[in-house]
Amino acid sequence: MIVRAAVPADKPLIASLLHYEQAIHRHLDWRPLLDWVGQCPFGVIEENGVLQAALACPADPPEIAWIRLFAVGSGISPNLAWRKLWQFSLLQLGEIHPTVTVGAIALNGGFQNLLTESGFEQRNEVVVLIWKVCQPKIEQSSSFFRIRKMNTADLPSVAQVDHLAFPSPWQISERGLRAGYQQAANATVAESADGIIGYQISTALNDSGHLARLAVLPAYQNQGIGAALVGALQSYCFQKGFRVLTVNTQADNLASLHLYTKLDFQPTGEKYPLFLFERQL
Repeated sequence: MIVRAAVPADKPLIASLLHYEQAIHRHLDWRPLLDWVGQCPFGVIEENGVLQAALACPADPPEIAWIRLFAVGSGISPNLAWRKLWQFSLLQLGEIHPTVTVGAIALNGGFQNLLTESGFEQRNEVVVLIWKVCQPKIEQSSSFFRIRKMNTADLPSVAQVDHLAFPSPWQISERGLRAGYQQAANATVAESADGIIGYQISTALNDSGHLARLAVLPAYQNQGIGAALVGALQSYCFQKGFRVLTVNTQADNLASLHLYTKLDFQPTGEKYPLFLFERQL
């Protein structure tokens, strides 16, 4: 059994592992999983020329290393694969970052058990809300900002808004936001005389929309900007004939929950625990 870093030549083998075997965990991410190959740490277990398991948790942005992927083949137990690859990943992270936070949003109980056994602690929950598309409320006009479509040139400013609006581990790098923008069905910014002060990125699948990201600069919060961005998105969903619009947020983000409730979103009851691993390496 060999534990080593994944290399570009492994991409077809990793793709086969994901397709034919058991993907224990996939992070909710805009970037394709194979894009992370070559970034550290991305470890694989190889035995007799066969790829048996893979674990990827590169840090992006540098403050947080999300577990992007943990996949296991039929020739190895998930517990053994996790122990080997997690140890490998910790060593590699320790060589790059003096301190590191590793995060995972656990979507199933088996993966949760692996995390807790390795010293991860549950710190929060991601909750899901839904808006059943109907005639939206009248959008509030404003004299100091406007809502417009996002374009590629906006992404550096959008990344700055994101960095200032969210604490770690929730920040997204400019590269990650660029991937989200490229996949977006609807992406808009709120712009004032000071520049971009807020944004939203949303995706769509068939007749369902998903508000994937919403952020407003701290200095401009509580001034109706987030509500205007979501309200414009609701109008878009209504015009497109969507059936529902969903959004995820943290269970302890009371301001976010208040905003969505005000705009007629309702909790679905779905909750996904956030686990963090924090220590000096």
